[in-house]
Amino acid sequence: MRRFFRFLLKLFFFFSFLGLLTAAGSLGWVYYLVTEVPCPEMAPENISSILGRESPVYYRDGKEKLGVLFEDIHRQYLKYDQLPEKFVNAIVAAEDDQFFNHYGIDFYGIARAMVANFKAGRIVQGGSTITQQTAKNLFKRESRSYEAKLKEMLFALRLEYRFSKEQILEFYCNQFYVSGNGHGLGVAARYYFNKEPNELTLLEAAFIAGSVKQPNFYNPFIKKDKVSTLKARLRAEERAEYVLGNMLKLGMVSQTEYNDAIKEDIMFNRGKTRFALNTIMDLVKEGLESEVITNALAQHGINNISTSGARIISTVDHALHTK
Repeated sequence: MRRFFRFLLKLFFFFSFLGLLTAAGSLGWVYYLVTEVPCPEMAPENISSILGRESPVYYRDGKEKLGVLFEDIHRQYLKYDQLPEKFVNAIVAAEDDQFFNHYGIDFYGIARAMVANFKAGRIVQGGSTITQQTAKNLFKRESRSYEAKLKEMLFALRLEYRFSKEQILEFYCNQFYVSGNGHGLGVAARYYFNKEPNELTLLEAAFIAGSVKQPNFYNPFIKKDKVSTLKARLRAEERAEYVLGNMLKLGMVSQTEYNDAIKEDIMFNRGKTRFALNTIMDLVKEGLESEVITNALAQHGINNISTSGARIISTVDHALHTK
């Protein structure tokens, strides 16, 4: 009996040691993939090309906007220091409250989401971190397979290794989908509230942060009838209140700020985010594509004026053009 017990003990230690070796080898392999294997997708210039900025075109007064030049995606690019603190707090509270503590993957968050989903009998929480969502948005996960998910997790680790938390948040806040071909906080603030990002109230910031995963579900502007619009508004209010509740738990807002915010109604006010193509804009673009202008831009490292983020002031008079 004792011999059999000693045999089982040796077997236990053997497999434990084998498991430790396997785990150490796996961690070493992951570390090698993250830090040593070349990854052109992570090059700053590649990410900049994905997050190409738009170039606004103004009338001669430099105030009224004539239109916008961009490629496939319309966004008002915001640097991290241009992101309102209330929105940064809201997006962290809504999507990943451990964002500033993990290294791209939150295993506790994954386990917590699995338990919550099991209890609810449906998916009520996701386990993806903001870094994973950034990787998914930037590099477009091809499918919902386990292989694609593992690749997304690897990209998340690579993002964390190469970029700061602030840079990752900057990428994320300029890439999430809003509506049509509009992406990012700059477009969201204009689309939902006709405001600049720094003008958003706490409640408005909480709503936008809470809507990034399912924007169409909370969007009151795309519903075809009054009942659907009302339901979308109610869902928006509930979602914003959920985000505010998380912000309160995390100490991001005071009890007074929370109470004041939930007393308000979300005052949606659709702003202009699309500019129709017209002859004037065609002429402006044609002028910018002239040899003299393109050579001058090239000297400053600008190869595509439409995605350079340049502020273009035309010679078009607003009063004459709108007559």
